[in-house]
Amino acid sequence: MNKRQLHRTLLFLCLAVLTVLLSFKDRPYARYKLDFFTSENQFYLCDSAFTGETGDTSFWTPAAYADRLATSKDKDIVGIGIESFGHVKAQLDVLDAASREKDFKKYDHVVEAGIRISSGILEVLDFPDHKIQLKAIVTPGYYRIRVYSYDLRNINSEADEGTDHYKIELWSSNNFERKVLKRFVKE
Repeated sequence: MNKRQLHRTLLFLCLAVLTVLLSFKDRPYARYKLDFFTSENQFYLCDSAFTGETGDTSFWTPAAYADRLATSKDKDIVGIGIESFGHVKAQLDVLDAASREKDFKKYDHVVEAGIRISSGILEVLDFPDHKIQLKAIVTPGYYRIRVYSYDLRNINSEADEGTDHYKIELWSSNNFERKVLKRFVKE
């Protein structure tokens, strides 16, 4: 066994041990800051072993564009629509219980859907390269994702930079229905 194979084996074992340790807790809690460039007003959250097709016509449907959240048939990848063409500024929170936030006054748009993370590794990917921007270990299972969008007004959606920001919450749930809790309408 060469050094590279040994390194991969040790990394796999560490991830396996960490996954087992996390499974003893109800659900892990973590917060991640996202600050990266993407393209075409979108990026993705997915299982590290996702099989969903983002190029499929059932992914970015007219309804998904309007809702700012696309879901795959395989339920293992979601596309998040952003207002700026390329710069993503967001916070991702993995919660140990369902989100309790119900007052959406300070947000322009709020939408939820479900995602399956069977590998235990959640990834954030840019578009179109699918370059990994974040890898986070979570307990394998089904999750609800809620995306809060704010500062969407007065932005040129073709400009890389904007004032738009996003808060993303993830918690354990079997509910896969996409649901808009507050809709942004450009004036």
